[in-house]
Amino acid sequence: MKIPVLSVALSSGFIPIFSHAAAIEKSDQSILPFLESNHYVELSYAELYADVSGRVQNQQQLQQIGVQNFSTGNLVDNYYFTNVAAKFQIHPQLSFGVIYDQPYGVDLNYDYHPQSMLGKQTIESTNLKLKSESISMLVGYQPTLNWNLYTGAVYQQFEGDLDVFGPSYSVMSGYQANFKQSSGHGWLAGLSYQIPEYALKTAITYRSKITHQSTVSESIFDQALNIVPAAKTQLTTPQSVNLDIQTGLTQKNVLYSNLRWVNWKDFEIQPHQFGAVVDLVEQQYPDLFKPFNLIDYNNDQWSAKLGLAHVFNDQWVSLTDLSWDSGSGNPASTLNPSDGFYGFGLGALYKFHKQGFVSYGLKYFKFNKAEVKKLDTSNPITQNGTLSAVSNNNAFAHGIKIGYHF
Repeated sequence: MKIPVLSVALSSGFIPIFSHAAAIEKSDQSILPFLESNHYVELSYAELYADVSGRVQNQQQLQQIGVQNFSTGNLVDNYYFTNVAAKFQIHPQLSFGVIYDQPYGVDLNYDYHPQSMLGKQTIESTNLKLKSESISMLVGYQPTLNWNLYTGAVYQQFEGDLDVFGPSYSVMSGYQANFKQSSGHGWLAGLSYQIPEYALKTAITYRSKITHQSTVSESIFDQALNIVPAAKTQLTTPQSVNLDIQTGLTQKNVLYSNLRWVNWKDFEIQPHQFGAVVDLVEQQYPDLFKPFNLIDYNNDQWSAKLGLAHVFNDQWVSLTDLSWDSGSGNPASTLNPSDGFYGFGLGALYKFHKQGFVSYGLKYFKFNKAEVKKLDTSNPITQNGTLSAVSNNNAFAHGIKIGYHF
């Protein structure tokens, strides 16, 4: 059962949509382009348009100043993703590859300024922008035509900005943080087994955590925070495991799947001065205040994808997939309105040349609403921009990918 078209269609040509998953993840950090035959290059680009909103807390107090609209409006800005990969078969048993992607990122922009007896004034706002870039350099050894053992080094950059204002943020209202660009190094390793004539390909890949030492400029209402002596903030992007499996069903159909685990439970961002303020408030109000990190997650992330590719002829392939993400288990807030998703994708691949293809994909995400936790009315101190309800929670994405063997 030989299926030559699908060896290209699935290894790197499946629906070219990045993930919008738990925590701050944008990419599944796939190494599948490195498993292509011969020399290979690819470029992909995707865009996501989200509609995610909720309803604010403290509605009784807001009604007293004439506020009737409690919707946050859309919390998530549109964002974009680029991936570039190249693989070189420098010897029948030795290969080298480079993959560039943007594994982590957030673009939240929330400005709550409802009409009231005071006119339109900003009551709460959040602006969170985090971005990263990663370069993975891989070396693979193929002892036989079927097996590939690979490892490599990863260089990663991380930077971002945060600005929060309003009663939901309690003592941290007006807090601003600028994460200067930092870099860190990690590693990856994996094993792949293939039978190309049957479109069978399996791969398991481990990526290590990467630690950054970031310089963070912190202030409240533009006044620099100097509660404790200046020091760098440590943040560690999580370790992960990817399992990819594809197999031919018939000469015209191939099943492909992915299972992914990410260790978000051990991730946190706690800038140095922010942590000092939290500790100070806890000491002064031990019965009213519960310490918290600026950003952290309750659970590890699990995600899965199952898809079917159908070959119409030597040039055209259609692709359909279903996906699921567990989320991080965090309560609903302006920084975390969603908690996992279900997704449905459609795509098509066109072979414009014996060695080259272009593919285009569309995907719809239905996000799970994060759990709403009621405020304790006996506690005057609240935190983390909690929401009283989550409303719209979906997104649409599309992307294009071009690949070429040489």
